[in-house]
Amino acid sequence: MRELFKRDIAAPVVSLISFQSLTTMAMNAFANAPNEVSTSYGIPESFTGIFTAICYLSALTFGLFASASLNRFGAVRCCQITLLVGALGMTIFTLATPWSFVVSAIMVGFAHGPMNPAGSFLIMRKATPRWRPLLFSLKQTSIPIGGTLAGFLVPALLIFANWQTTMLIIAFTMAITAFIAQPFRDRAVPLQNANIAGQKENFWEPLQLVFQKDAIRALSLAAFILIGCQACVVSFLVIYLVKEIKLELQWAGFIFGLAHGTSIIARIYLGMLADRVVTTKTILGFSGIITGICFFLLAAFPAEGPFWLLCFLGVILGNANLGWVGLYFGEISKLAPDGKAAQVTAGSQIYAFGSFVLIPPIFTLFIEYTDSYATGFFIIGLAGLSAGIRFLTIKY
Repeated sequence: MRELFKRDIAAPVVSLISFQSLTTMAMNAFANAPNEVSTSYGIPESFTGIFTAICYLSALTFGLFASASLNRFGAVRCCQITLLVGALGMTIFTLATPWSFVVSAIMVGFAHGPMNPAGSFLIMRKATPRWRPLLFSLKQTSIPIGGTLAGFLVPALLIFANWQTTMLIIAFTMAITAFIAQPFRDRAVPLQNANIAGQKENFWEPLQLVFQKDAIRALSLAAFILIGCQACVVSFLVIYLVKEIKLELQWAGFIFGLAHGTSIIARIYLGMLADRVVTTKTILGFSGIITGICFFLLAAFPAEGPFWLLCFLGVILGNANLGWVGLYFGEISKLAPDGKAAQVTAGSQIYAFGSFVLIPPIFTLFIEYTDSYATGFFIIGLAGLSAGIRFLTIKY
């Protein structure tokens, strides 16, 4: 345990958790101030889905090219640079013009893109195999921490300031965090033997490996569907709670933050249960089934219904829909060919998290055509249910 508190491990890992929490909060900021932002931009509130899609398309694209920069600058230094770009993106977002909408989403996605590769880069080089699983689990809490911050802080700040000031506060926090982390950057030794041909081959290999084994392909498809449910929680839950359940924005943001906050705990206890008390595949399956049920209940929830029941649904949804991703990556790693775990995980991540690029725009178009979030949530519930059943029926 003492090894974890060494400066060259603890400080960079804490820095990366802070960085990714802030980029996640930035990506979720629009979704937690939908009316204010959409009014200034002159766009529908459902365009939160478009913003989320652009962010994730940018993140997945730039994440593929992170290796060279990580080898050259180290994990923390590379992410310091991208975090400053994200801060600039949040500043540009306040201009409320069509071009600022797109450019800011690209820049915030760029800031988020290298965070997961940087975590793998750092932990695999600095930590002993004994402590790597724990460090990866701790690193993965940054996503729900960011969602919790967005849900609790953005609506609260809007009570005292306009949305532009709120976004500038987030930008300032990102920038100052990047500078504060300067003494804690890692001193990873660059890899000297990489060549351009090898880099090209490695770029395509992760994408191809996913389709070389039926179980990996099936897991990736099921994850794509269930992560699509996550994308709808991130992009549309607050809007739905405000427009159709008639909650005040601050209370809708509270439920958004509550769901993400409880998923931090879920990522820990589900990791302790997996393959010790119950199989990982079973946990993944019931995560999908319970997610589907939660969306059905949200779709049928009456306007001005009991707030405590919404909080309970938020907790269950956070555990079921936001807490399982680490277990999925663990299953992918176990099924990967010898020596190919990192490549297969990277490739599967591209396919699975591609739902953040595709599902929110499709949901946005559906809402603009039908004007019914409840119907959309019911359909998403069917998707979650089908993903859970698929997880349970995969044979390997």
